[in-house]
Amino acid sequence: MTPHPDSPNAKWARYGYRVERLPRRGAGKHHRIIRAPDGRAVLQDATHAEELDWIRDNLENAS
Repeated sequence: MTPHPDSPNAKWARYGYRVERLPRRGAGKHHRIIRAPDGRAVLQDATHAEELDWIRDNLENAS
């Protein structure tokens, strides 16, 4: 399934970032780690809004 173009997943992919999903113990959710194209982690376990803020501040509005 293709992510919505304005979703964090689509935006990460557009800029060449990778989303890693690691299972949490005992819970049905995943821990998300966002990695830059060079492999360094830029965000860990951020909320949807925090991811969008980071993308806006560091990728979309970068000069």
